[in-house]
Amino acid sequence: MINQQSADIVIITALDKERDAVLRYLDAPEKVHTTNRIIYKSNLRHDNAESAYQVVLLCQGKMGNVAAGIATTQAIDVWNPSLIILVGITGGVENGDERYLGDLIAAEQIVGYESGKLTNTGVERRYDVLRSTHAFVEAVRNFPDEKWVLASTIPRPDGKEGRVIPKIHWGIVASGEKVIADTKTVSELQNHWTKLAGIEMEGYGTALAAYTAESCPDFFMVKGICDWANPDKNDEWQAYAADVAAVFVVKLLKSKPFSSKQNDEKDTLSIHKSSIDFYARLKQLTKPLFNDICFYLKSKYDYDLSFIDINGTPADASHQLIDFLEQYPQGLNHLQQLLEERGLLQEKQKAQTPVSSSFQTKKKALLEKRLASFQQRYEAVFTQREATLNEGDKFPLDMQLEQLENQIKQTENELSQL
Repeated sequence: MINQQSADIVIITALDKERDAVLRYLDAPEKVHTTNRIIYKSNLRHDNAESAYQVVLLCQGKMGNVAAGIATTQAIDVWNPSLIILVGITGGVENGDERYLGDLIAAEQIVGYESGKLTNTGVERRYDVLRSTHAFVEAVRNFPDEKWVLASTIPRPDGKEGRVIPKIHWGIVASGEKVIADTKTVSELQNHWTKLAGIEMEGYGTALAAYTAESCPDFFMVKGICDWANPDKNDEWQAYAADVAAVFVVKLLKSKPFSSKQNDEKDTLSIHKSSIDFYARLKQLTKPLFNDICFYLKSKYDYDLSFIDINGTPADASHQLIDFLEQYPQGLNHLQQLLEERGLLQEKQKAQTPVSSSFQTKKKALLEKRLASFQQRYEAVFTQREATLNEGDKFPLDMQLEQLENQIKQTENELSQL
């Protein structure tokens, strides 16, 4: 049975104004009272498609990495999402004329900077580095600007006529427990992290909760620049920055950057069929009938099948068609329905994929994803250790590396036993 609490994506905000910005763009959000918080659910439909993501939006109610970690852990336990997105506002780091208030910061790395050692000469910081999920980052990089830059409904506070179209900047985001409004903190962090782009208070807790969860969901953070984390800090740009970040996230999700877990589960547990059965039947069809099926799929479901050589034989093109449809949550369902309607799929070819086999496949995919996450984390910590000059600061990093090595070996052993 599919978990009715399951969701494809959980969007997390720290502040009510960040949550309200996301609500402006979600499709018909439904307010739900849970045991310990209020959340919103939305069936977010994809552009030019019949599919949708099941989205949960929650506001953690207070700022800080501890609150973020708790909210994220609870969300993963309840909804088991494929992706966690942290969205909202952030302090920016000035970079000449490159960054403006209202621009977006997308985190490639999140640096937790609060841990350290207090000495008579000050604080010796011990940084911890986490990363946004590489595959999702690549999907975001390919998202066209014209899909979101003019979609915000909140006016810019400055009303300027210069460069008013927001941009997205990639870089390192420092994550701590304090609102920064001094002249020293950003400069100090820049001495260690030259590509620092932003500074905020929830990214590290959210990312750590995602990476350490058993299901290991993907993680991504994007926030709008509302100030420069200096004594001039004020709230004037917060509403606009939150709105730009929110509209970017919702427009991105409507472009369907990854397959919906909800539909994938339904396919697997209900009527998903072996592609071998489809292939065996399709390659036996006459060319006119195969071409007719391709035309129907293209016109009915807007699948772009132009790459298939309809002048070739069905045997040559069938496997291409199967491979293509497997990329879509309902692709094989549409093909199965069509073949059944036309009496082209025999009963012996309609046997369900064994549940045990589907669970085995899911388990393997989960372990592979977890292994990749551990390896990515190991690489980040190793790089951090190599850049550390103080021998005393290397000790906690060595402990992290040892722990990650054990986790990698354990996961590799589990994979080898499948």
